[in-house]
Amino acid sequence: MTVSCSDLTLETISLKQDGRVLTACYSDPPLSFVTADGLHDLDRLTQAVDRDPSVGAVVLTGADGRFMTHADPGEITAVIEQPQPALSMGVIELGLRTLNTALRIPGLPAMLERFGGAVGRGLVWGYRWKRTILRMNRSGAVYLAAINGPTLGGGHEIALACDLRYAADAEHIRLGQFEILTGLIPGGGGTQRLPGMIGTGRALQHMLEGAPLTAREALDLGLVHRLVPEDDLLAEVQATAARLATRSPAAIAAIKHLVYLGTKRSLPRGLDMELAGFLSAGMARGTSDTMRVFVDDLERHGETAMLADPEPWITGTRVDQTPST
Repeated sequence: MTVSCSDLTLETISLKQDGRVLTACYSDPPLSFVTADGLHDLDRLTQAVDRDPSVGAVVLTGADGRFMTHADPGEITAVIEQPQPALSMGVIELGLRTLNTALRIPGLPAMLERFGGAVGRGLVWGYRWKRTILRMNRSGAVYLAAINGPTLGGGHEIALACDLRYAADAEHIRLGQFEILTGLIPGGGGTQRLPGMIGTGRALQHMLEGAPLTAREALDLGLVHRLVPEDDLLAEVQATAARLATRSPAAIAAIKHLVYLGTKRSLPRGLDMELAGFLSAGMARGTSDTMRVFVDDLERHGETAMLADPEPWITGTRVDQTPST
């Protein structure tokens, strides 16, 4: 029985198919953070795309001038504020590899989400994130990001998981990995993808600085393939998607497999190492306090601090993250 993506009902993603192009519009108001519900929807969508031969390309975009702003800081804070010992990356990575195997048992992720508290939900989040973006990279469909609004942190990592990225040539666009400003590191693919896209030196500079990039800066670095006038963005990306959707799905999948997974170190292992680093940084002394200030700023501004008032975070004056002597 052929499964159609048009049969899907998702909470945070609206779908519209035109020919072989499926447009997926993310909306989780008011700020379109990447939430657990949003990630669950993206997981279900990517599974459906792989089962639906009528879809040759997926255009991922956002509603109301937002793409995917960044991961929900409230959900992250709920995990890292839990009492837990500080663990090394190596220990956490070993645990994650064991957990990845266990979470393949049908029904276990849902049980852990329901009864495992904030930590259980966080572990399922990491597992679901990894399998979703890897599914995008292995798919015989082309994924294109039509970046119509800010996309930072985890939202930016989902854009990086797309095969092609186009951004609106607009002043309000901001992109990049800002996690270090809150005492964390990219945990959803940023450290694994950026060096290959823009070079090791520039990737390190960007992730250590943490300052959001304008659309023009992202283009100059090579993070986006093209800037498009804001009013033309979606139509132009859909036209590109329609052209690419005429290619052989088998050939698309083979090219993507070789590009994404045919490297010296496997992407799945690298993603485990990265998530281990993210969790280790989250367990470090002071990180939960920093994230609490970040959440307080969100509540005060009604907007992420990375857009409302990023300068104190960029300069390091908003929170002192240096070790006490």
